[in-house]
Amino acid sequence: MAARHGRTARTPASVRDPAVLVGPRPSEQLGGRPTPGREKASRAALVELARGLLVEPTAQQRSRQDRAMTRVLDWLGELPGEDWQDRWLLSGSDTLGKQWGPPGLSPSQRCRLTAGLGVLIVLRAVRPSYAWLCGSRLLGVYDAYRRHNQAEVFAQLQDRADGREGCDEHAAEALNLLTRMVIVTGKDLLDLQVEDFEEYAAARRASGRTVASLPFAYEILHAVGGLKDAPPTLRHARAPGQLTPAELIDRYPIAHREIRDVLVHYVAERAAVLDYGSLVNQAHTLAGLFWTDLERHHRGISSLHLPDTVAQAWKQRARVLPDGRPRRNSHNVFLTVRSFYLDLLQWSLEDPARWSRWAAPCPISEADIRGYLKETRHRQARMQQRTRTLIPVVPRLVAAAEERLRHAELILVAARATPPGQEFTADGLQYRRTGRARSHWRPTALFVTPAAEPETRFDAECEESNAFWTWAVIEVLRRTGARVEELLELTHLSLRQYQAPTGELVPLLQISPSKTDREPVIPADPDLVAVLARIIRRIKGADGRVPLLSRYDGYERVFGPPLPHLFQRISQHRLQVISPNRVREMLTELAERADIVDVDGTGLRFTPHDFRRIFSTETVNGGLPIHIAAKVLGHLDLNTTQGYVAVYPEEVIRHYRHFVDQRRTTRPSEEYRDPTAAEWADFRDHFGLRKVALGTCDRPYGTPCQHEHACVRCPMLRLDLAQVPRLLEIEANTSERLEEAHRMEWLGEVAALKESLRHIAEKKKQADRLRWQAEQGEGGAGALS
Repeated sequence: MAARHGRTARTPASVRDPAVLVGPRPSEQLGGRPTPGREKASRAALVELARGLLVEPTAQQRSRQDRAMTRVLDWLGELPGEDWQDRWLLSGSDTLGKQWGPPGLSPSQRCRLTAGLGVLIVLRAVRPSYAWLCGSRLLGVYDAYRRHNQAEVFAQLQDRADGREGCDEHAAEALNLLTRMVIVTGKDLLDLQVEDFEEYAAARRASGRTVASLPFAYEILHAVGGLKDAPPTLRHARAPGQLTPAELIDRYPIAHREIRDVLVHYVAERAAVLDYGSLVNQAHTLAGLFWTDLERHHRGISSLHLPDTVAQAWKQRARVLPDGRPRRNSHNVFLTVRSFYLDLLQWSLEDPARWSRWAAPCPISEADIRGYLKETRHRQARMQQRTRTLIPVVPRLVAAAEERLRHAELILVAARATPPGQEFTADGLQYRRTGRARSHWRPTALFVTPAAEPETRFDAECEESNAFWTWAVIEVLRRTGARVEELLELTHLSLRQYQAPTGELVPLLQISPSKTDREPVIPADPDLVAVLARIIRRIKGADGRVPLLSRYDGYERVFGPPLPHLFQRISQHRLQVISPNRVREMLTELAERADIVDVDGTGLRFTPHDFRRIFSTETVNGGLPIHIAAKVLGHLDLNTTQGYVAVYPEEVIRHYRHFVDQRRTTRPSEEYRDPTAAEWADFRDHFGLRKVALGTCDRPYGTPCQHEHACVRCPMLRLDLAQVPRLLEIEANTSERLEEAHRMEWLGEVAALKESLRHIAEKKKQADRLRWQAEQGEGGAGALS
């Protein structure tokens, strides 16, 4: 048995460990594990060992334990099985939850049975499942287990846990967690593996419980010598690493082996010049969207030389998402496939022996990608319109962030100075401190309750932390134009100084390159320096240094070296670099709290990249040369910067205003009075009322609806192509009404319905015309007017 487990059997340490205690037979059919324990110990040996668990027991304690042991051993002894673990599993109690044990137990009998089973667990004679342990109250069992099993290692774990400031409750739960793991698996602490942690996490989630202390337990076990070949943190262990080219392609069920090999070799060649994120997208396009789709619709296809009908059918499918919506990036799919074919053709000339067999005519013609520039212009137009919409409300977002932070700081200071259960005033509002309580994301939480909303309770420390980091993210993004990855990669080392020829010291912010290999260097204005200084003061440790942390790059799927990252905060008991998703959540939450809406009442949301576009627009429109803006933003191409900048047509605006000023000199002055609030509100609301069920009404401002809102008859209706199904429903309904009118001889209704059908037919022709213009790349501006 010792050889089977890969370690030497241990000699009994005392008289309480008789030589008959050998490792059990694995109960594989019943879910047991081949681990050493006392499952085969005799009844008498277990009773004797149980007496040794008591420290200076009284006669009453010894009698109570003997009765508990007698009860549980009598029950299990009646069941077949070669050892106590077999009998426990055969009883079925492992899966019965709170109803485990023999039927008809009174509360006192169940309590005695539980106490006896707890002793068997401490003696390692029985190993219940995680579900049973998590659903049972085993008072004192875990402490007793730690005292009598691997006590020295558990003591080291306790010391490591106590060394973490502010982690008292996580420390207790982490020790209990590790105790459950060694109980269930039967392994020694230092033999636990990452798979055991994952199995425990899955079992806890299945029972509806949290695993907040699992990362902490992993780290302290690693610190005392466990998990020898595993990463230092559970996050490192769980993080998906980079897949090889073969693994990227094999995620898709490609039937033809040789085509699969060609794709693997092609992706491997491209890996030298592409970042990992781009490589993943390329593998997805070629293997998932291209060849797997071809095999799904054309069984037995085995050549890259596609017949024209096959190629055309695939291109039609590639333009549509599985849910029927048009694919916005279909031109990117076509470009990737076209590059694949052209690369094979070029490589066949350079290395015929390897690639000439796979050279084939490209199924993607220049006509197929001709709309790429148009798609790019439309995308840029949408981004620029979004930038113009967001720029006017940025001051409101900034003010909301500052006000939230100021308010949260006042509440936190007052709450810390108030005893639990007492009321306090902060910023003119009454609150009650409700003390510290357990929290899923932090070991303790300082809760306060507003007096005006007693049903609302929040964590003052967590709220202040969220408010500060939301404010810091907004300030740095809007003052630097950095990408979100560059923001989170800022470190204490990013702050530099440059001595100008005049002797003046200029602070610089050096941003690590993310998307390109260019490293932007931004002269930091005093406001940005103040923000960064405040961040550094907040995150410095007791030794006056910024803690070193490794950041996980979700695009490259690698952990960076330990660096003094600026955007780090406590999350789940430990310092971590803020994730990009958390940044997006903070911006969305603030915009919702500030109730930032567009002129038509639509809620506005900010993304980190919005601040990059706003920064580039404001700097260029403020007079900064665009080639300098490109260097500040880290762009390699001026066209990229031009696409970011929502440049307002200053020349057009200036000439038009000059024309209006000249025209005003020839008109009566009373025509140019300032509009009243009601007139302005009416003018503003008019544009929101243009939206109707079938599209947009283009009637001039100030004119009433001439058709009494019979939109299908109105020539001013601009039909929305997405509403064509609704138009067809109206046509079908009108036809049914016309049949009824004919049947009932309602001649006046017949004439009206025929007129409606004539207008519906005109609207259908308009839809066909708009669809044809969109496909041909013509009339795009007219369709948006």
